[in-house]
Amino acid sequence: MASEQLQHVTPPLHIHVKMAAERCDTVNMDPDIEFLSDDELEREADGYKEQGNAFYIQKDYAEAFNYYTKAIDMCPKNASYYGNRAATLMMLCRYREALEDSQQAVRLDNSFMKGHLREGKCHLSLGNAMAASRCFQKVLELEPDNSQAQQEVSCCSGA
Repeated sequence: MASEQLQHVTPPLHIHVKMAAERCDTVNMDPDIEFLSDDELEREADGYKEQGNAFYIQKDYAEAFNYYTKAIDMCPKNASYYGNRAATLMMLCRYREALEDSQQAVRLDNSFMKGHLREGKCHLSLGNAMAASRCFQKVLELEPDNSQAQQEVSCCSGA
């Protein structure tokens, strides 16, 4: 009889999980982060980026992706972190995701040449030569002597 009463009083497990999830939405799960200054956050994020760069050089793109994502989580307003993750996603042939990261990078910094270049390459890989050409033209506005963009523009116009 007592166990029957206990079952009626104790909510099912999925209710506990839902309540915990709701608390996670409003509470930072890493309390140390809220005590870091902006400079400390940037230094930590830059450390993640450097680790990502090391994995990228070793062609361990999955690990590089993880570290660039950590850098973005720490400093979501840094265009180069999105640009690096876009390059990694391109190496993993995940062009749609790479396109999103490239676009985010240039939204954050419209003068970020590599972001425009990667966005163009993603558009090209996804079959959109016209959008790619616009991106490569933007690169040439930023860097008129950029040979990679010049070559890509000529390829797009010939396509």
